[in-house]
Amino acid sequence: MKNINEILTLTDEIEIIEAVGTIIWDKKQEADELSEGETNFILIDIFEGAINEGGFLHFFSNEVGDYAREVLEAYKKIGAPKTANIIAKAIGLFGINNFHDELEKRKNAIAKLDENALSGWEDLEEIFFEDEQEEDVVTLIVEYIRNNTSDFNYV
Repeated sequence: MKNINEILTLTDEIEIIEAVGTIIWDKKQEADELSEGETNFILIDIFEGAINEGGFLHFFSNEVGDYAREVLEAYKKIGAPKTANIIAKAIGLFGINNFHDELEKRKNAIAKLDENALSGWEDLEEIFFEDEQEEDVVTLIVEYIRNNTSDFNYV
């Protein structure tokens, strides 16, 4: 099933996300350029994976952290301002001008963080996981796809 309209007829939102995700990841592996909507989808997917695997420390300590600002914007674009705010606060714990998009510079900055910043990330993780019920990202992503079908138009 590759037609976005067919995918959107599925009743289970998780099935919709999995179907769209499979197509996007396959497209990405073929080195095709992704649309803005597909890129936002991927950014949220990699962020959620990193956070679920090891929290903000894991996210920022790996290459996916290079895209922290883009991830924040992706959440705004799908209509998830509370999650975007949590990410903004997590970036802010680096201190003014201490967050870097480059992994090695960011790792050096992480090594210099005090315990307050690290415990701040843990506090934000708790809020993130608690607020998932309040801001249903799965539903927001499906609505984003519905409202931007031209970005997800597969033949």
